Amino acid sequence: MKKPKTSLRAALLGNPANEGQAELATDIRKLYESLSGYELADAVVTRVQRFAIESLGMNSDTDFGEMSADDIYAVLEIIRYELEPYISSFVLDEHREFVVRAHARGSSTSVAVMELMCAEKTLARLAQDDAMGFEGLRKDLIPRMSYLKPGTVRWPEKKYGAVWREAREEYKQAISDIPLTSTVEHIALLSKQVERISRKLENPHHDLEGFQFLANMLTETLKSLRELTVVEEPVPTSMSAPQLVAFLQRVTLALGASDKIAIGGETEELVGVLERLTLALKAPVQKMGGNGANALPAPADGDGDNPERND
Repeated sequence: MKKPKTSLRAALLGNPANEGQAELATDIRKLYESLSGYELADAVVTRVQRFAIESLGMNSDTDFGEMSADDIYAVLEIIRYELEPYISSFVLDEHREFVVRAHARGSSTSVAVMELMCAEKTLARLAQDDAMGFEGLRKDLIPRMSYLKPGTVRWPEKKYGAVWREAREEYKQAISDIPLTSTVEHIALLSKQVERISRKLENPHHDLEGFQFLANMLTETLKSLRELTVVEEPVPTSMSAPQLVAFLQRVTLALGASDKIAIGGETEELVGVLERLTLALKAPVQKMGGNGANALPAPADGDGDNPERND
């Protein structure tokens, strides 16, 4: 979308003498005196929208669908500029506690804020495209919430210390007691989340910010899914023939190394036995003894060549 000229934006956003701003501030103050929560957020957004449209010289009841791309961009810029100072008043203690608990579970501030915006009705209203926009509100809330964990300079231990410790203990207990079925359920839930996000991404009517948010959420979800589905290789309780051969070769080399300490006078004899055992295991077809047992190659005499060796 083409941006309006810088001079227009400067005139609209940076002119403190704008005649309508004093009236806007008065009207919003009255809204705070009579409303709260979602109703307050919706009313403030509506009033700021009217101010933004009138600032461009358009009629206050002009619909977004009737505007040009440049006008829509300019209106949204004004709306977000004027709304930003009021965001902190919509952040309540219960929202901060939500983020503290999310941090205690190991979530980043970015993820915690996204979860809060999806879960809380008032903030969800401010995140709509005709208000701050999802990405705009997320970027505004992250620095406001990033201090809500121990170790940060402004961490309010007195207020949220007990909440953090309780949530942290619950989280540690949960991850230590999760049975396999719980992990499977988590994987299934995350898989459904990936499907839902993918379907939303297919909607051609997303603006750039909405698309970027969904893409980021998909990335985070896939990351969590990968972490849950990583399967560590089990430690073998017995060795296969190739593994045993490799092991014997390493032992033989170690015992035969010139810088190793000899084990009495029996080292050379032990190395010889290991070499013959290794060669026997490597042989593609083993000879059978008269009793049906696998026969090892005959030991070499002195320093003579071993008939089983090609070197």
